Amino acid sequence: MLAPMPLIIFLALAVVFAPGLPRDLPVAVVDLDGSSSSRQIVRMVDGASDVDVTERIPTLSEARQALVARRVYAILLIPSQMEQDLQLGQSPEIIIFSNSQFLTAGGIAARSIGTSVLTFSAGVSVRTLEARGIGIDRALDLVTPIPVQQSPLFNPSLDYIQFLLSSIMPTIMQIFICAAAVLSFSRERHSPNGMARLFRLSRTPERAILGKLMPYTILGMSGLLLGDILLFSYFGASFRGNVFIFFLNGLIFVLACQALGALIAMIARDATGALGMMGLIVAPAFGFAGVSFPRFGMSGFPQAWGAVIPLTPYLELRTDQTLRGAPLEYSLPSMLWLFAQFAVFASLLYVMIRKAAKAPALKTADLELASPEATV
Repeated sequence: MLAPMPLIIFLALAVVFAPGLPRDLPVAVVDLDGSSSSRQIVRMVDGASDVDVTERIPTLSEARQALVARRVYAILLIPSQMEQDLQLGQSPEIIIFSNSQFLTAGGIAARSIGTSVLTFSAGVSVRTLEARGIGIDRALDLVTPIPVQQSPLFNPSLDYIQFLLSSIMPTIMQIFICAAAVLSFSRERHSPNGMARLFRLSRTPERAILGKLMPYTILGMSGLLLGDILLFSYFGASFRGNVFIFFLNGLIFVLACQALGALIAMIARDATGALGMMGLIVAPAFGFAGVSFPRFGMSGFPQAWGAVIPLTPYLELRTDQTLRGAPLEYSLPSMLWLFAQFAVFASLLYVMIRKAAKAPALKTADLELASPEATV
């Protein structure tokens, strides 16, 4: 499972996120005015790439049923006599309802509809000022007295391939890498005479650790590299950092995950308990890594949990080197944090291995003293 399954899952997720951004999200319109101005608003909303006006419903109650039934993600309500109020210089209220249970889809639909309505409102204001004899340039200045320019520095296209897919792939790999280390060490740790056989073959704790983990290190790095090749070549994700630092960060990440998994296997009482403990620790890693919710806004418990999971510093440096193109001095603390995790996990694992190496030897000596041949 270690070689094909991570890539199969990654390819399945890649198919999901291949469009990059949600497009043509279904929305409903309740036009109680039926004027030329309301029809223009509907055309502007329908012309936006993010949403698609799929239903034109006569009443708000029917539109609400469509929203609850998940046929649409948002509702645009145009009040009656809107055009007449505009001609009288009043400010009619256009209402947007969105389904916040689907935070991403509902938020995108509401934002897209709101942008179209604001654009229409600005056009009406400019025409009103022009009718009063004010020039077009002066009218634009009055409508937007303080223009705001928004320039996203990182992921300016709001592409989910850059944002989510690039983070989900290491999350999946972390689970498989830790699970492989847990199963590898559980075979000897939780089987009769397993540790004795391991030390008889390896002779030293260092060789035992390297011999057990090295093949899975190669598999883990191969999975990360193949995923990155697909991400940066086929999907065209941007890479603005240092290739060597990026590769070294991936290697330390794999080693830290392996050391964590092997340490869990040595602590747990059986293989099932080890896998359960591993899942409990690393399964919430994506939520605590600061990708979907900023870490500085979390309480102390999730911050502490995320601090001991290798995924958190790995994704921080990965984001610096892919999207931000940050200098090395800004990424160095994340790499040192990840290396410190590896050093702590590996040191504890070494202590546990040495402790287990002495136990079989004592038991074997006791058995030899208790045997009839030894007595004779």
